[in-house]
Amino acid sequence: MRFLIVTIILIFSTTVFAEKIKYELYELSTGNLIGKGVRQYTVNDVILNPYSSRERKVVEKFIELEQGFKVGARIFFEPKLTGFGLIAELDKGDFSWEWYNQADGRIFKKLQGSKGLVKIRVSGLPMMEILEEIIFLDDARLSFHYGGTGKAESHTIKIKKGSVFRFD
Repeated sequence: MRFLIVTIILIFSTTVFAEKIKYELYELSTGNLIGKGVRQYTVNDVILNPYSSRERKVVEKFIELEQGFKVGARIFFEPKLTGFGLIAELDKGDFSWEWYNQADGRIFKKLQGSKGLVKIRVSGLPMMEILEEIIFLDDARLSFHYGGTGKAESHTIKIKKGSVFRFD
């Protein structure tokens, strides 16, 4: 009986706290779709990469999708969050930076492209606003340069409307 109760609790907690990212992976030189799916995850799956930049505390938070592809955000610890960058990568040396500016309250709009609305949740109030969750209100493209070459973008990860990046 005890085993049954513990099993039910574990199943319920996994279902309640799991988030989903629906995505498509594209190789841009060929235009080929190289992967797609739905990644279900919990905050325990979030990969952390803390560091300092110009004496500012920063942490990259990633969620792995498949084939080594990851998506996430660079989290800065700021008094007021007015913008943030989403990132995608396959390897550590890749370069990606998709900037979002505050549009209205907790709604942010992707700087480049015609679409790209997201709704965010922050923590740390009232001293600072730390990005904790991103809900995609539109499909969004996160592109990157494989190998950090600075040449043309090599891959795009299309994040589908309704997907959630949750970091806390």
